[in-house]
Amino acid sequence: MTFWHVVTKFFDSGKVKVNLAPIEADCKPENHMSENKTCDEYHDYFDTYEEAVAYAADARKA
Repeated sequence: MTFWHVVTKFFDSGKVKVNLAPIEADCKPENHMSENKTCDEYHDYFDTYEEAVAYAADARKA
């Protein structure tokens, strides 16, 4: 199955970086986040491209 992976990075400087890519998996992965020295990184997975694009567009406005 194909799912859509959106990686959103919120940097301490206020910058936001968003990447969107398809992934192949038997089942949809769990959303998760991690914190590091320069940013908070969120990994979100979507069933459709349209959902992923809408989420990515909203994240870019943050």
